[in-house]
Amino acid sequence: MNIYQADIQLAAAKHLRWMPDSIVVEEDRITVSGWALSVWDSHDQRRVLINGVDFEQVAWSLASPDLLVPFGDVPGAAVSRFHCWHRKTNGQSMFPEGFARLNVTGRFGEHRLSYRTAWYVADPAREQDMPSLAQIERVIGNGDQRAFLLGGATIVKRFEQLLLERFERPLSSFESILDWGCGAGRLSRYLSLLSPSVTGIDIDADNIASCARTIPGARFMQVDLMPPTSFPEAAFDLVLGLSVLTHLDEVVQDAWLAELRRITRPNALLMLSVQGLAQMALYRTPPELHLEVHRSGFFDAGANSQLQEVVADASYYRNVMHSPDYIMVRWSRWFDVLDIIEGTAGNQDVVLLRRRTDD
Repeated sequence: MNIYQADIQLAAAKHLRWMPDSIVVEEDRITVSGWALSVWDSHDQRRVLINGVDFEQVAWSLASPDLLVPFGDVPGAAVSRFHCWHRKTNGQSMFPEGFARLNVTGRFGEHRLSYRTAWYVADPAREQDMPSLAQIERVIGNGDQRAFLLGGATIVKRFEQLLLERFERPLSSFESILDWGCGAGRLSRYLSLLSPSVTGIDIDADNIASCARTIPGARFMQVDLMPPTSFPEAAFDLVLGLSVLTHLDEVVQDAWLAELRRITRPNALLMLSVQGLAQMALYRTPPELHLEVHRSGFFDAGANSQLQEVVADASYYRNVMHSPDYIMVRWSRWFDVLDIIEGTAGNQDVVLLRRRTDD
């Protein structure tokens, strides 16, 4: 067995654990299809849950030969798919507090850290207007509306639970939240349902205009490719940055980290996502590339074309990977690096930072 490939596959089994292929919400039921990985649990030891309750019907061990390519060394990968459905119970909503929580667990069920592998579906009745398919594609690489919504709701709810777990603070306790690199509002559309104090910024003027039209509960502003912004010092006490630093070269990265320090308050919290082993498993990244990332710390794989129609500088938007040691050392120039939590930002890792009080 290639030990490097094994490490990547284990990251997926431990930190992603499962992913939905399809979620269909109807008036009286929800149907889910997906795949689940485990090194130790057989299929008959796993549970599929909605809001902590077992799905009514589950079919396990469905053929999945395609998963042998990325996960061939994980036991049972070839039959890791499942299909399940659950009917709405009279008098109970499938969307308590606006979201349905879906999870695959071991036989003991959920616990206080299970949110890290849960997927959250927002109540369709509360969904706001959608951006265009082209605007969505610039954010997630394709125009899949369901993936856009599922990813946004899931990441916001996981971040919310992380704040509660670590700091006993709900999103509503923060006075001023910045969605840095908000794109088409993937996070802001759900943040605005949970907090009245959300600001989204992005370099994509078209997406900013779309967000302003479709998400009335937040405010939005276009920013230049390079800081500074027009915000005053200490403007925000929480910053979320989904897959922003994965697209900035090192000089631009450093400039934006310095700007984030300037516009955050002492003890402000930041959650910024990066590519990690779990995402590399999904993207089938060669182990040799990860080894290069580990050795160099910061690896720029070249220009990314997703924003070429809306950003004048074709070389600005990059494909970038960081090693955990690099993040822990270099980003500590601006913030206390509290933790790197694998696979929690959708399939990316989330770096948890705190603004120092002595800067």
